[in-house]
Amino acid sequence: MSDEIEITDAEGEVRRIALGAAVTTFGSDPACELHYPGAGIAPRHLRFVRTARGMRVEPVAAGGAVEINGEPRFAKELEPGDEIAVGAVRLRWRGARTAARPVLRPAVRPAARGGSAAAAPRRPRHRSMPSWLLVSTALLLSVGGIALLLKALAASDWPHSPQDYVDLARAQFGSHDPQRALDTLEFALRDATGPVRDQALKLQADIRQLLVERSEQGKVDAARQQHDSLTGFEATFLMSEVTRPKAREFVRQCDQWLAQHAELGRRHRDALPLLAWVESARARHAAAAALGEPETAADVLFAAQAHLRFQWREYPAAIARLDAFLARTPDAAVQGERDRLLADGEKWLQGKLRQIDNLLARGDRDNAARDLLALERFSVLPAWEPQLRERKARL
Repeated sequence: MSDEIEITDAEGEVRRIALGAAVTTFGSDPACELHYPGAGIAPRHLRFVRTARGMRVEPVAAGGAVEINGEPRFAKELEPGDEIAVGAVRLRWRGARTAARPVLRPAVRPAARGGSAAAAPRRPRHRSMPSWLLVSTALLLSVGGIALLLKALAASDWPHSPQDYVDLARAQFGSHDPQRALDTLEFALRDATGPVRDQALKLQADIRQLLVERSEQGKVDAARQQHDSLTGFEATFLMSEVTRPKAREFVRQCDQWLAQHAELGRRHRDALPLLAWVESARARHAAAAALGEPETAADVLFAAQAHLRFQWREYPAAIARLDAFLARTPDAAVQGERDRLLADGEKWLQGKLRQIDNLLARGDRDNAARDLLALERFSVLPAWEPQLRERKARL
């Protein structure tokens, strides 16, 4: 069994490569297993590491980040369809590729008469037991088994007491059957008193808390994804030099995270460490952000550029930040940046649409639909929407 990755280079050439090694390195160094020179590609940029769950991608350099599905991540267990951007090269993870199983053919039966193969020897017939005797024997065995079972139950005292039901529920919970454990606890709580009742109520509360957390796992995953974006922002912009525009944009993004996920972080054990990190990171840069001072052109220009650092550039958010500032304070530099972003966005959009056209020409409708959805979700301004509708009609 091996895993397959699809690599689209800067010229648009697509290759599919099977990864069978435990570790596969990608970079511009010829010693890398996946050697791709080009701008923005480090000598040893990232590596694919086989794990018990499948394959993980991670940066080679300590503290680095990998851009996955348009967002910087420190590492990720890959799923089919995940896309990694390295310079002008795109790597799309396709997942496991298994060898075809051999076809098992039935054995040729020898011809009974007139065939070329020798006739199979006949087996001697044995007289079968009369049917009435078989039925009688089965009935006797059933009655005997039921009698033995009733005798064993009568001699046993489990599960008769509330403590027995609590122990049974705990075993069911440990066997990953929480709903059955809750049903068992209902029997325990009918007659339980004192310490046994306290045990039952605590176990019941623990199980219900687990069920609530399971139901909110999707929210935790979304919070973690945005948390990873914040860690990538800090590593990219705030490690070497802290300026007011950088700190102000980072604190603004922390505030957005807290508004969406703070309450979840307080009640969900998996989200609690994320909440603690965001609060701590915000405090580290709050003073440099100078939130009490009015926003300047430098602040908003950096904020707009920060929205364009992803693979699927967030042009709507960037233009919205510039427009909000211009509505309050007309500024030639900000207006010029807005015009430049629109022109740059048109060129960038045409490149993305050419990639989608190539996918449609190859009949790869699934990946074309995925790219169109990403464009529509993150990048497309209202004036660009007709060009997307034309591609959607071809799906």
